[in-house]
Amino acid sequence: MIRTLIRKEMLDQILSIRFSISLILACVFLVPATYILAEDHGWLDKERGPFMKEGFYPRKSWYYLNRRVPSMGVLATGLDQELSLSCQNEGLGAGPLFHNLTFVHNPNRYFFSSLDFVFFINIVGSLMAFAFTYDAISGERQRGTLRLTMTQPIARPLFLLSKFLGSYISFAISIAPALMGVILVLILHPDVELRASEWEATGFLLLLAMLYLAGFFMLGLFVSCVTRTPKTTLTALLTLWTILVLVIPNFSPFLASKLRPIRSLHEVEAEIAAMRRDYREPTRQKADDFIQRHRGNQETMNEAEQETVREMWDEYGRQTMKLRTTGEAAKIRIAFLNEVEAQAKMGETLSLISPAAAFIFLASDIAQTGLESERDYRRAVFRYRRQYGEYQDQQIEETGDYGSAFHAANADTAPAFVYRSISLSQAVGAHIPQFMVLVLYSVLFFFAAQIAFIRAPL
Repeated sequence: MIRTLIRKEMLDQILSIRFSISLILACVFLVPATYILAEDHGWLDKERGPFMKEGFYPRKSWYYLNRRVPSMGVLATGLDQELSLSCQNEGLGAGPLFHNLTFVHNPNRYFFSSLDFVFFINIVGSLMAFAFTYDAISGERQRGTLRLTMTQPIARPLFLLSKFLGSYISFAISIAPALMGVILVLILHPDVELRASEWEATGFLLLLAMLYLAGFFMLGLFVSCVTRTPKTTLTALLTLWTILVLVIPNFSPFLASKLRPIRSLHEVEAEIAAMRRDYREPTRQKADDFIQRHRGNQETMNEAEQETVREMWDEYGRQTMKLRTTGEAAKIRIAFLNEVEAQAKMGETLSLISPAAAFIFLASDIAQTGLESERDYRRAVFRYRRQYGEYQDQQIEETGDYGSAFHAANADTAPAFVYRSISLSQAVGAHIPQFMVLVLYSVLFFFAAQIAFIRAPL
């Protein structure tokens, strides 16, 4: 009996206009969007140039710490322009983490959201889930067919399960051609090279998307069970969709900033500048005063006086070292980034009541374009800065030459920068709460729909 009901539901859905709309939307949206993002991926990889490949790259007094452009960004752009792919450093300072998408490319796309696979599932897919389910029960109740169907020897839970499976499988069939087109783009596009681990992550991302959509199919059935007419069902579902998909994810960071305020970047840099003055000015002033007391010209001093000046400038160099990546300035910057990270984590926690936020956080990190991936790269950069500082200390100790140690980055003798992007298991492990939210939403809405349908009048 349940197979007959599933086939009947699938036939009704496939012959409906919503199936055709879903099929067309998926094909028109997903395949071109994936191709466009693949083109952008190729442009970015080429634009980075020879000094922007993976690893440590010296360039005169500067050095770069680079990571690979995530290939799965064509499916989940994540942080997009805010994702750090390279870090520029010098011996005397930490250097900034900087971004690589700039206005040398077509700037128009930066005004709009990235239309990728995750966007389609989050926005279009969730709305289509409601389109497939909003009249599943309330529609039959309004037409009077529900009472007739339930006169047959079938339990209500099985009837509701057949409604879910029939509509869910029909939707999966409607987007299957588009998904095959996306996979063909990933395979055939010359600028996209997915590694074996990334293909595994891509498969998991597809399963995650279907789990996410299952929650919205369950929600659609639940609301359809507790309302009397399809119009009421649709109105209630659109209201819930607005809250779950738009309001909560966007309001959570604002609430986190109020509950856990942090200093501004200008305040942090002002603190570092003040510390710089406290460290270096007394020594520099002492050297300048000594020179002024001795005719104001270092060249006219005798050998003993010149040696005294050199010792003062050596002391100045040692004071400067305290401001390097291994010193107090680095500690202040790291502390500030830890504050930012703590605030971001609070925002993530507050947004957990939204399945949309949970899906986006998890999907973007699976694609190595999310917050955890950004944090992991920053941690790797800070670890290397400490390594490089120790390497400079060793060079100074061996040669006594502050200038060359500070200003010459040497790939032959410097420690190698090796960055390993987070794995699929690490990404999922870092987002266990988000994954559990997606599972619990599906289970919760399914049982709520069952209870509502069992108790509701026909």
